[in-house]
Amino acid sequence: MVKSIKLIVCISLKYDADLIPHFCRHYSKYNIDTYHIILHNNEDFDLLDYHKYFVNIKNFKITFNYWVGEFNCIDKIDKFNKIIDKTEESHILLTDVDEFQNHYIPLKGDYIWGDLIDREPKDSKVKKVTSEDISLQFPLKTKVSGWNNTIKPCIFPSSERLLSSHYITTPYNNQDLINIDHYRWTESRLAKSKERYNIHSRLNKENITFPSGYSIDAKESRRVYNRLEKKSVI
Repeated sequence: MVKSIKLIVCISLKYDADLIPHFCRHYSKYNIDTYHIILHNNEDFDLLDYHKYFVNIKNFKITFNYWVGEFNCIDKIDKFNKIIDKTEESHILLTDVDEFQNHYIPLKGDYIWGDLIDREPKDSKVKKVTSEDISLQFPLKTKVSGWNNTIKPCIFPSSERLLSSHYITTPYNNQDLINIDHYRWTESRLAKSKERYNIHSRLNKENITFPSGYSIDAKESRRVYNRLEKKSVI
């Protein structure tokens, strides 16, 4: 039974700051009790400079964490699990800043799983995010990412732990799915994917894995890179 919900997200200030107002506006319509937000940047920054980005959150129970240095998904999952270890809320809502989960209101259900739907701009492969309604900026609903697994946990009990980005200790068991609008095709996508490919390829060579033992899918970033800049080779 859902008694209280903590939303957890990690946001790249280098690549995704323009998504923050839209993200806050979207999730503020749900009965979320607390937010735990990790802000990441490659270089040092002042947390206070970014508090203004979150004025649309209609909830003052926000914890900010500061992460400076190289980003990788394995460290992100480790940070998420450490937050979950200490949480007092009964349930976790886990998301990325470019993932807008479309829940029924109010939020309820012990486990809620979602299916990622690519949101694309109409006349180009990527687009700069502006203040306009984000659903109008990215009106196309597609599966252009071509992922083998687009299902991920959205809400789950805080007794669970993450095994990787799309898996928790309790596996998906053909439950009904909500749609997750995935606003990943922004103008920063190419640079972001190139950086992730280089980092994640190195981690794979070093045999550094998720807690589950799974390695990172570096090829996914390469596919994105090749789609957006086909004449280049990495």
